Amino acid sequence: MTEKTTLSLLAMLLVLARVGPSSAQPSVEAEDAVLVAVLSQVADEMIDDTLRAEGGVACLSIDPGGARQSVPPELLARLDPRPFLRRGAECERRPAGAVEIATDRPAVLITAGPIEWREGDDAWVTVSYFRTPLLSAQRVYRAVREESGWVCLGQVIQMSPS
Repeated sequence: MTEKTTLSLLAMLLVLARVGPSSAQPSVEAEDAVLVAVLSQVADEMIDDTLRAEGGVACLSIDPGGARQSVPPELLARLDPRPFLRRGAECERRPAGAVEIATDRPAVLITAGPIEWREGDDAWVTVSYFRTPLLSAQRVYRAVREESGWVCLGQVIQMSPS
């Protein structure tokens, strides 16, 4: 085998190695299922007993990449019924904190996305939330596909070496 043939085979193997589940474009159904899993978990984390006692709500938005938008009604309908869930458009950010527009009840604005596909069945989702200027953050959550469907495993914690 000549050196040119060997190099051509190696190049072809490298190209083939990069083609696989992680390079395939995920379906809209998979993206929606990941967002539902993550939004569900984050909303449950953010609406604690104190905020629930105050009638607080979680206002959900998605960011498919560069443009935040209110969760579509059909996506909201896929979340387990929770009386404290609202679409992002039903709430607003104010200097003292987020509120539901119609009632002035306290709110947490939660935005999920964009999604970073690690593998075909493993996704990292950027999540930002805002309750007040001091109670706000951006985090990354991990969702994986299991036999039962997409499940959010929780926040990804990356630590740098000491």
